[in-house]
Amino acid sequence: PVDVLRGIGVSPGIVRGPVRVVHSCDEVDDIEPGAVLVVRVTDVGWTPLFGCVAAVVTDVGGLHSHAAIVAREFGIHCVVGTQHATLSLPDDIVVEVDGTTGTVIPM
Repeated sequence: PVDVLRGIGVSPGIVRGPVRVVHSCDEVDDIEPGAVLVVRVTDVGWTPLFGCVAAVVTDVGGLHSHAAIVAREFGIHCVVGTQHATLSLPDDIVVEVDGTTGTVIPM
């Protein structure tokens, strides 16, 4: 079983969805709307994805990181700084992302 991940809640609210771990922008052709995007870190190249995902979870980042700022702009929930979400969460597991408390909870 996957443990609760803790990071920094940077875009408040709670949402549930299936995990999609992505290691590069080249892997995003088949991402489903409503997925929870799990990545190491984001930069400007990732921005278009924020329009179709339910939440973003990153291994690296803080309150002023790219993922945090863009998630707030898009109004989606976001947890950053989990350290190992890309290694801990398998694709398709449903998680609850709490962008207020900074937790990612497997369902």
